[in-house]
Amino acid sequence: MDFNPYQPSVAQAGELDVSKSLEVTFSRATKVWWSLLWRAILFGILAGVAAGIPFGIICAVARVAPEQMSRYAGLAGVAVGIPVGIWVVQTVLKKSWSDFRIVLVPNTYKRI
Repeated sequence: MDFNPYQPSVAQAGELDVSKSLEVTFSRATKVWWSLLWRAILFGILAGVAAGIPFGIICAVARVAPEQMSRYAGLAGVAVGIPVGIWVVQTVLKKSWSDFRIVLVPNTYKRI
């Protein structure tokens, strides 16, 4: 492999130096938790409103009974909430904080 001084170095599988890893402290866990929480609440509300308004209009035009509408709304909430929740986690996993970032590394250990 040719060395390129302008290309950032990339660790190969098996080269991960775990001695450089940071301890999972309460403070670091709180930063990750807060990043997940506020995004989940904000984007969950926005997605709920964006999906709920057309859903409510369609149900009103179709004269769906309120009991049925409640069931359908719950299913619609799950259908919207799951992808939004996954997107929030993906966004937080890509984030960098002041003293750390989260990286995913392949698990090279085999369980017996």
